[in-house]
Amino acid sequence: MKALGKILPLVVYAVSSLPIYGAYRNYFMIENYDLETGLPHNLDSDYYDDISRRKSLAELTLDEWFKGPAALGSWFGARTIMENNGFAPVVTYLGNFAANPSGGRARGASNTSCFNLGFGLDLAKATGLESLEGWSVINTWVWRFGDSLTNEYIGNAFNVQQNFGSQTMRLQSAALVYNANIADFNIMFKFGRIAAGDNFMSKPIYWLYQNNAFDGNPVGVFKQTKFSAYPGSTWGAFAQIRSPDGKYFKTGVYQINTDEQDSPHKHGLDMSFRGIGVNATFEAGWDINHDDSGKSPGNISAGFVADWYNAPHNDNPSAYSDFNYTVYFQADYMIWNMGYTKTKKPTYIPRKYDSYRDIRGLVAWAVFQYDPNENLAEMPIFVNGGLLFNAPFASRADDVICFGVAYGKYSDDLPAPRAGSYEAIFEINYKFQINRFAFIQPNLQYVLNTGGGAYPDAVVLGIQYGMSF
Repeated sequence: MKALGKILPLVVYAVSSLPIYGAYRNYFMIENYDLETGLPHNLDSDYYDDISRRKSLAELTLDEWFKGPAALGSWFGARTIMENNGFAPVVTYLGNFAANPSGGRARGASNTSCFNLGFGLDLAKATGLESLEGWSVINTWVWRFGDSLTNEYIGNAFNVQQNFGSQTMRLQSAALVYNANIADFNIMFKFGRIAAGDNFMSKPIYWLYQNNAFDGNPVGVFKQTKFSAYPGSTWGAFAQIRSPDGKYFKTGVYQINTDEQDSPHKHGLDMSFRGIGVNATFEAGWDINHDDSGKSPGNISAGFVADWYNAPHNDNPSAYSDFNYTVYFQADYMIWNMGYTKTKKPTYIPRKYDSYRDIRGLVAWAVFQYDPNENLAEMPIFVNGGLLFNAPFASRADDVICFGVAYGKYSDDLPAPRAGSYEAIFEINYKFQINRFAFIQPNLQYVLNTGGGAYPDAVVLGIQYGMSF
């Protein structure tokens, strides 16, 4: 990503890939947070048009409000004042409705909700000190509520509502960030309360699904290792170096929290250093054609997740191993490039810095995660992948059609019926971008071999929807 400089980058949306999760995703085809620094993007004058800046919400006409960048406009001028002083706020809501008319443990329906309240502070702009150029502070809070269809009715492994988990208000991030260009290379460092999933195995592509097998981070890593992720956080440090042609290497080290530290009643505020171990993660990759050349964009990357803690054995919970690891591979590429089609239509989301995401076409993607320690991992093998059609209709430049398949093999050392079995998920959805600040996304999911065969296969009808305020 680009250095922040004196003004945080423009709000952009995630097209060939998609409030906050994993890497603070917000699911609106608007990328409110930088994927690597975790900083909210500022909303500059090209995005906040003069009308939105000059008028309060009450003064806007219906047409001006609908074509604006946020449901609550400029917050009666407060947002503009904050941004002019280096403070970039983000407030978003995401809902996941799901029902299973057939299959699973029982029939049912539920809705889960998530509010994201965050900000980024550009220290140089806020203080006027040039010596603080490139330094920023991030802080995010997450409020989740609602019941899980997976937990209450279906009984499967891959949650059909990705925004379920830690149903409470909690601190998600509080960190110091440095981002700068040095000798043609981009250097970024982050330290504080962060999570590994904010920066590893998290792409906007994954955020375009409602099932948690895809969304955020490919879920296999959580069934193999102690990998921290949104909406949780822990003490950690992250660093990355990126070359001008898109090649990068990044690494991070994170405390493995106790279950008590991560429990909902702690609200993410137990910041003690009394964790149960350490996680270190490494990734090398190449962002291909992530520029304005119009060539097909893609990414290829490989990573290594290592944990040092007392990992219980699947066949004997009283026995432990003090080390476990997972390797992973990721790839995506636009296999059918139909070129740039977006116009200046007021309800389209404007883009500057990653215009390659505005290319219309078909993207194929895949992930493979493997833990060789069968006796330590719940699912030693996890694979997912899919196709997404960006701008399936020329007149709907911000819409996306997505299809995904996920497969997880259970360890042979688990009790029956999961021992040596598997679970698979299929999802197809259509993301309808209503305007710059709202979307609705109906989806159909199919759960195959539910819970390793414990319950009948399930059909799930879902709707993901959200708004940026």
